[in-house]
Amino acid sequence: MGFGKAFGFSLLAYAGLNFLFVIIAATIDGSLNLLFDSITTNPLLILELLFMPIIIFPGEVFMNLAGEFFMVPIDIAYVISLIGYFVAPFIAAVIAGRTGESKGKSFGGWFLTAVVSGTVMVVYLFLMYPIVIQDIIVMVISMATNGVFYGCFALLFTKTEYY
Repeated sequence: MGFGKAFGFSLLAYAGLNFLFVIIAATIDGSLNLLFDSITTNPLLILELLFMPIIIFPGEVFMNLAGEFFMVPIDIAYVISLIGYFVAPFIAAVIAGRTGESKGKSFGGWFLTAVVSGTVMVVYLFLMYPIVIQDIIVMVISMATNGVFYGCFALLFTKTEYY
């Protein structure tokens, strides 16, 4: 039962936090109306908004965030998006760790969240844009990297009872 709870709660938290950070960044950028107009004309865009950060490597997020602070006019909306790319999977992994009953169930719940999110993104991008097999391989490697990287946080925050 702990595996299902860890997966369900982490997927819900991951998608919800991604959407929250997209809304915050669009509000700061002043393009909130454009965002909702885009969603109404292309409803599948919501999949991209909910699951896009899983196909971006964690190191790439940190490098872009560090590089953004050296730009003269800092783009606050982009910084908020990058912070969301780190915070959403981190909190989802922590939630998976707290709701899983063992370390294996916690890690597996978060890793399954990463696999499901990455699979949704690969299928979405394959259907919407002309991508090649190299792009799919990079997305799968990124999905696995995110699963293992944030899965370590799920392991750290697992409640284990020693009795």
